[in-house]
This record gives sequence, C-alpha cells and structure tokens, in this order.
Amino acid sequence: MTASTADLPLRERISPRGWTIVLISLIGISTGPAAFGIASLGLFIEVFEKQFGWNRAEVSSAASLMMLCSAFSMPVVGRLVDKIGPRKVLIPSVAILGLCFLAIPAFVTQFWQFMLVYVAIGTIAAGTNSVPYMRVLASWFDRSRGLAIGIAGSGTGLGFAYVPLVGQAAISQFGWQAGYVALGLIMLCVTLPLVLFFLKERPDGATEAEGAAAEGQGGMNLKEVLRTRNFYLLAAIFVTLAFVLYGLIPHMVPLLTDRGVSPAAAAGVASIFGFATFAGRIAIGFLVDKFDARLIAVTFFAISAVGLGLLAVPMPTWAMIVPALLLGGSLGAEVDMLAYLTSRYFGLKCFAQVFGALFGAVLVAMGLGPVAFGVVFDLTGSYGSMLAVGAPACLAAAGLMLLLPPVLERRRGAAVSVT
Repeated sequence: MTASTADLPLRERISPRGWTIVLISLIGISTGPAAFGIASLGLFIEVFEKQFGWNRAEVSSAASLMMLCSAFSMPVVGRLVDKIGPRKVLIPSVAILGLCFLAIPAFVTQFWQFMLVYVAIGTIAAGTNSVPYMRVLASWFDRSRGLAIGIAGSGTGLGFAYVPLVGQAAISQFGWQAGYVALGLIMLCVTLPLVLFFLKERPDGATEAEGAAAEGQGGMNLKEVLRTRNFYLLAAIFVTLAFVLYGLIPHMVPLLTDRGVSPAAAAGVASIFGFATFAGRIAIGFLVDKFDARLIAVTFFAISAVGLGLLAVPMPTWAMIVPALLLGGSLGAEVDMLAYLTSRYFGLKCFAQVFGALFGAVLVAMGLGPVAFGVVFDLTGSYGSMLAVGAPACLAAAGLMLLLPPVLERRRGAAVSVT
C-alpha cells in the first residue's frame, strides 16, 4: 500500500503553523485520561486506604474500569471523529473530564460513587484520548508525521511528569481533595480554551474537498483493514506492552514507598519517569521518520525489558532513577508508534476508526494491567511476580514486531511502506 503524495507540497508549506498544532495537541494529550486518570491514582491510594478503607486492588480497579469503558467507546469515538471532525468530539469531552475531577472531592464518599466517576471518564469523556489529536496531526503532516506524533504524544509523559508534582503539592498544602480540584481546573482553564480557540483540523490552504480527496486516496476502509494480518499483529504487540507498562504506572509510587522511599521522593522518581517519557517520545518520533520503524520499536521494547528487570531486584533509593529513566524513555514506543504505523500501513481514509479499534484493544490491556498488579500485591505482598513476567513480555512483543513488513522513510514521491 502507498499513501497519497498529492498533498505533499501543501503540507510542506504549512508546516510552521502545523508545529503550533503539535504544541496544542501535546498540552491536550498531557491532560488526558492516561496521565490525569491513571498516574494520579498513585497519589491517592494510601489516602483512600486510610480514610475510606479501600484496598489497593479496589482503587486500581477504578483505572481498569475506566480503561475498559474507554476501550468499548473508542470505535464510536473514531467513527465520530471521521464523521463530524475532531474538534466537535474534543470540546465537550474535555469539559466533561474536567467536571468529573471536580466531582470527586465534592460528592464522592462511597466506593461505588468513585467508580461511577471513572465510568463517566471512560465513556462520555472518552473523546479526550489521543484519537482526535492523532487524526488532526495526520492531516497536517506527511514527511514529518512521526516527529509530529512523537512530540504531541510526549504529552502523556509530560502529564506523568507534572501530575505527581502538582498533585502532591496540592495534597500536602490543602488535603487530598485539592489534588482533584487542581486537575479539574487545569482541564477547564487550560486545555478547553486551547482546543476551543486554537486547534484547527486542517491547514489553512486546504479546502475540505481537497483534504478529503488527498486523505482518501490509497487508504483502506475498516473492512479491508480487518482482513489484513498486519492489523492483528499490531493488536497483539501493543496489547502486550500496554498490559505490562500501564499496569505498573499507578503502582509506581506505592511500589517505591513500600521499599522505604518517602512519599515526596517517590513522587520525584515518578516525575523523572514522566520526563523520560516526554523525551523518549520525541526521540522515537524523530527516528521513525529516518529509519525503519520496526527496528526502532524493537530497540525500545528491549529497553523496557531491561527497566522492568532492574525494578524487580533490590536496589538503593538513588538507583531507582535508572529503571525510571529506562521505562519512561521507552514508553513512547507504544501508543505513538501504534498511531504512526496505523497511518502508514492503512492510510488516512478511515484512520480514526482503525486507530480507534486498535487503541480500544490496547485500552482493555491498560485496564486489566493495574488491577492485575493490585491483585498480585494483595495476594503476595509484593509486585515481584508481575515485574518478572513483564520483561519477557516486552521481548515477545519485540519478536512479533519483526513479523511486520518494513516501513520505509518517506521521500518525495516514494512509497511509505512495503507490504
């Protein structure tokens, strides 16, 4: 399959404005459910244990339920994005997500109420996930698409970096309720205005008809995609990674405090993890535009395996920085790489629907991972078993990646993939 090259000159002309769209997408993704909904849980697990008597498996199950609800919502979100446009999906979703965080300290006193809020985040606020942003970026960029997706996708790492710091600061000063208030205000006062007033779906010089013609040429529809081997290989690879890596994220802070690390120091290590994710996604995006994306993915999957292996063995507090850097730096090799490969293997004709379907499967794994970590800890008193399984799982994903056809560097008039 070969993606369209008809609109390449236009995209090259508008790229300076396109980088503004990348920045807006970066900020938007940094406030999405992955960072705000999952990474923030680590700050509240021990608080909820003491105040409400909820154990770690119960609190972790909120993230799992959110992800499972999002997984079933993603195909619908993808269809809506392709049909009515990304902005019309993003604007109400961002507003609803902000209100959900504000509702937790205002109304939640029972566990079922807490779970209900996370169900709302995974359903009616599911449009705040990366699908709409990735659709916008795929419309703006062609030759530099990997870098654009990598920079914007690093917003998840940025969120992982500042959520522990902002949340812990608010909690230590004003109590746990202030942590959720801070998250809600960021959504309503920062993300919502940016999406509402500054996010544009296509370049200024592209008419709707021109954009549709360029993006539709050479693309596959959803039924055609579902008949390809590549679709199922991508699903298997990224589901495996998501289960392991995102299962660990909400347990990072309690994992460290269980080893005697202070809450402030644990939040600092989690922040380093986030900054490493931020930098790693930019590096991965740059590299996939220059080299075969499969080989880049295999390299970073191997780095994830090393990071999990190190985290499974005892080490002093200062040394925890090493696995945090390795795991954070390699985390960008999942969702961003999935978006990039989806656009290259299947085209843009139904990109949001195809990516939404794959992302939905990944979200199921993201949902099951945290609760699996929590259940294993409650049964064994340690995260060691899950960490021991995680390293081989990352290596297995690397092996499956080599079964995909190579993705070539995009040059003027050249094919972008070989199938």
